[in-house]
Amino acid sequence: MKTAKRMSIKEMWHFILFQTKSFPSMKYIILFGSVSAAVVTYIDSFLYAKILDSLLAQAYSTATRWVIVLVLSVLLVQLLAAACNRIYQHGTYPAELNAKKRTAQKAFSMEYEEIERTETLQSFRRVRQGENGHGGIKYQLQLMYSYFTELAKVFFACGFVALLLLRSDFQKESIFVFVLSTALLAAAFAGVLWLGKKNFEKIGEKSLKMNLENERSNTLASYIVNFMMSEEWGQDIRLYQTQSYFVKKFRAIFEIAKGYIEYGRYNGKYNGAMSFVLQLLAGITYGYIVLKAMAGSVSTGQVLMYAGAIITMMDSIRNAMKYRIDIDYSNEYLKTYEEFINRPNMHYDGTLPIEKRIDNQYELSFRHVSFRYPDTEQYVLKDINLTFRVGEKLALVGKNGAGKTTLIKLLLRLYEPTEGQILLNGIDIGKYDYDEYVQIFSVVFQDFQLYHFPLDENIAGSENVDEEKLARVLKQVGLTERVEHMREGRHTLLYHEVGDGEALSGGEAQKVAIARALYKDAPFVILDEPTAALDPVAEAEIYENFNGLMGEKTAVYISHRMSSCKFCDNILVLEQGKIAEFGIHQELLDRQGRYYELYQAQAQHYL
Repeated sequence: MKTAKRMSIKEMWHFILFQTKSFPSMKYIILFGSVSAAVVTYIDSFLYAKILDSLLAQAYSTATRWVIVLVLSVLLVQLLAAACNRIYQHGTYPAELNAKKRTAQKAFSMEYEEIERTETLQSFRRVRQGENGHGGIKYQLQLMYSYFTELAKVFFACGFVALLLLRSDFQKESIFVFVLSTALLAAAFAGVLWLGKKNFEKIGEKSLKMNLENERSNTLASYIVNFMMSEEWGQDIRLYQTQSYFVKKFRAIFEIAKGYIEYGRYNGKYNGAMSFVLQLLAGITYGYIVLKAMAGSVSTGQVLMYAGAIITMMDSIRNAMKYRIDIDYSNEYLKTYEEFINRPNMHYDGTLPIEKRIDNQYELSFRHVSFRYPDTEQYVLKDINLTFRVGEKLALVGKNGAGKTTLIKLLLRLYEPTEGQILLNGIDIGKYDYDEYVQIFSVVFQDFQLYHFPLDENIAGSENVDEEKLARVLKQVGLTERVEHMREGRHTLLYHEVGDGEALSGGEAQKVAIARALYKDAPFVILDEPTAALDPVAEAEIYENFNGLMGEKTAVYISHRMSSCKFCDNILVLEQGKIAEFGIHQELLDRQGRYYELYQAQAQHYL
């Protein structure tokens, strides 16, 4: 298994500054905060040595002054460290929110065609999994701050070690003993650092593998718990008696605990070995200090000072390596996040405004349009020539996979044609401003979604609701009486995800979706089988009533039920991505072609 990509200290520094760029002084906060948090331990060691030496020399007034200096300096440095840490925490909170905001904005700014790609969907999933298992940007920033603090401690400790080496009195010490002991100490430090690096690399690989497995198990657990507790799945679970099946699946997730036990043993083995080596290094260092003390190069207080510095350095090296492992694992999430953020945005660069016409004279045409999905060779639509005439009611019919919904998505610029052009009033739709272009459409797809928010906001798509308009569309779709009996009327929360809401039946939900299309009041209306859950009579009634509400609007109806299309001005039959037939209902029946076959196949079930 590959190891996680390691961030250099420079990359960490730039990452922190980028994520906290709303706080220009953050670089000073990091510098002062990490240094002050690191130096406080060494201030203690240094001043304790001064106090002890003063007491041994019976210089009590001097010792008292050093005590005062100790209390004041430690207090000031700790206050500075605490203040910097609090400011840093405050600065990282917006970074977490901004990361979520950037993720959402990225999803909204990507082309729908790009979102449907498998690799994009996988990126969505990995970003969510990574954030859940890792803790997000804020946690990563905290790790880096702690890592910098431990590095600062090691840096100051190295200064004390260097100072210790310089504390040599060659009139009292043997030069041979000094060279030999110093070489031994340097070799011990180099060996421990090399061994520590190797050990923590192995621990890091194991930790990354275990954490990735944990992410997958957490995702599966969340999925199983969500649908086991959802009313939408209750019927299937009971009727197919899958309770024990899902409980078994859920219990299997706890197998990850074995991985934790194995990791604990592995981690304990290498950490134990590392602790032993660090203690051995500490012993060698203490021996070195004792030699200095015996030669008279250092005082009694300085022995304690250097010993304290060495202990702190050992702990800091261990902590820095541990934080490094966590940062490397977190970087796997960050890498996925950065890959997702850097995916291409929409390349719709049209700027033409849509002419606001009171007469709704918007004519759309397909000219030799063909389409195939990215990375595929088979055409879903081939050489389509079609004009949606102003005020016309057009029905699209055909078997599943004939290309009906794909044609509509091309019209809505959710996809772009592989070949050919789509024109609005004679101009390629790619030249129009995208946001203005989609304003001329009201669409209800067969897989429409209602939000778990209040009913009125679902229909208006906003918190600012035109109550008169809302009342009108509710009446038009036949929901007025149903809404009046809801707990809070038009303001009733739908469903139960975000509160104690009210569920809708399939038919009621479809009527709400149609009401949303009516509320938008766009000049071009598309119904892509939103009434599939209704019986044929109810569907025909809604379509006919809806047709009466359209007035002079251009409307497109997609349905598998031929009887629902009889009122349309024209019917277009698609087959294998091509236009098979075009005409009015009776005319197509008289031809006894593909439409006739589809109609008769359904009619026999009702005769």
